[in-house]
Amino acid sequence: MPQKIKIIAVTNRKGGVGKSTMTTHIAAGLALAGLNVGIVDTDSQGHAGLMFGLPDENGLYEALILKKPLSEIVRLVPFTRYVEDDKMYTGGNLYVLPSSDLTYRVPYELQQHETFLFLEKLEELGDWLSLDVILIDTNPTLNMFDGAVYLAADAYIYVTECERLSMDGVKSAIEQMTRAQQQREKYLNRASQIMGIIPNKMRPSTTVHRSNISIIAEAFPSLVWSPVTLRTAWVEAANMQEMIYRYAPNGQECRDAYAIVTKTMEALRAQ
Repeated sequence: MPQKIKIIAVTNRKGGVGKSTMTTHIAAGLALAGLNVGIVDTDSQGHAGLMFGLPDENGLYEALILKKPLSEIVRLVPFTRYVEDDKMYTGGNLYVLPSSDLTYRVPYELQQHETFLFLEKLEELGDWLSLDVILIDTNPTLNMFDGAVYLAADAYIYVTECERLSMDGVKSAIEQMTRAQQQREKYLNRASQIMGIIPNKMRPSTTVHRSNISIIAEAFPSLVWSPVTLRTAWVEAANMQEMIYRYAPNGQECRDAYAIVTKTMEALRAQ
């Protein structure tokens, strides 16, 4: 497994594509594989924490603006939230630095000299908890905090729906992430990369969905991962504040989730 912490931003500039769902399931799947994983939520909706049944808290704001110690605001996710059979628990831990309604104020209240504070806080989090991976659940709207996320991210996973308008946004998103890579190398002398594109909410019987995925796969042949099928169990599991590994361990949804986790681990090993 990787020797240094990998900070992965799970991103899209469109809301409702399932970004938080993918973030939490990748994180939980990596924890089930024995890794120590952290999720940092930068979205005021706070879905990453809520999906695990955690309290609605302004952890990110308190860390960056109020300068509270991480030990007071980072939450350990009980493994019973993401796996039913404790025999499947391998000892990997999952932590969340949650967000809530005050998160939108972070870029306005950060001091000018604190440009690198977010990255420093993630590195502090990783060192404190001996994390193998940190996943950033990003805000879907443009704001002044984006630069901090781009500086911090070692890699990106892009989540998109299979509709034409969503797919049309992939090219511009890839271009934006490429520019961010160049800026990061310029200012930090650190490389970053695009790990993968996840086509989400696919309806297998819909010809247009299959066609759209094929078009994107041809444009970015090494980046497009297996699509995640649209099924009601994803919504039901979210309503129960459980991961699909626990809610429907024998379903296609679980197999889709594990396929994404496998691709993430392969990408990490390749570093």
